[in-house]
Amino acid sequence: MPIAAQSIKFGTDGWRGVIADDFTFERVALVASVAAKVLADVFGETTGSNTIIVGYDRRFMAEDFAKKTAEVVQAAGFDVLLSESYAPTPAFSWAAKQLNALGALVLTASHNPANYLGLKVKGAFGGSVSPEVTQQIEAQLDSEPVAAQTPGSFQTFNPWPSYCEGLRAKVDIAQIQNLIAQEKLTVFADVMHGAAAGGLSQLFSNHVPIHEINSARDPLFGGGAPEPLPRYLSEIFRVIRTHSRKEGAGLAVGLVFDGDSDRIAAVDGAGNFLSSQILIPV
Repeated sequence: MPIAAQSIKFGTDGWRGVIADDFTFERVALVASVAAKVLADVFGETTGSNTIIVGYDRRFMAEDFAKKTAEVVQAAGFDVLLSESYAPTPAFSWAAKQLNALGALVLTASHNPANYLGLKVKGAFGGSVSPEVTQQIEAQLDSEPVAAQTPGSFQTFNPWPSYCEGLRAKVDIAQIQNLIAQEKLTVFADVMHGAAAGGLSQLFSNHVPIHEINSARDPLFGGGAPEPLPRYLSEIFRVIRTHSRKEGAGLAVGLVFDGDSDRIAAVDGAGNFLSSQILIPV
């Protein structure tokens, strides 16, 4: 087995490791090239596609690892669509489905601590690939790579417009905008220095104010972890409670997004924490 392949194991959603320790350019290149081949084996016949989408979040060196991923996947003969910027992981899942791609490779470690980075593998259907597919990737990591005779094509793309359009088709944005415009509702968003930064403003086409906190890029995530748990959310608790004490403040809600914006939590106007396990059934 090549040294780069040793101890690479996929977890519940992708492979993660400590940057510059077990998460290196060599190992990412190996996993990415094998993952692209497996995606082609699994989804090539049903999609008729040769395209792999590559995306990333705002973690330390995530863009650099994404560029390396795009490079090796293109060299393996696949057509690559590399994101022009960070975006939520669900935006790349959406793009995989909408653009009829084989799947997406997303450089992110989600809610893990700042010294981690990872690679999520999304299938052509837009969701995380099954354990059977990740087992195929792991099993082929020790195989000698076969270089493609002809490299694939390379393009960049902006994942945000299509993703926001898809969300608008599912959510009554106009009603929410009216409530905000009439000052009956105030929306706060703690993006935890992650990939949701600027997202709600784009969703509402900048027509109404969204009060975003922790929006600056900070690879150290303010010294915590980008995980929507109460122990990391002191600032939004304070902001919501301060706002709610104002006379005539109206309704308020605080939305919280993890590092790659695939997990959400909320804080209501009374300062109560609502986990995704509560929000999703509602």
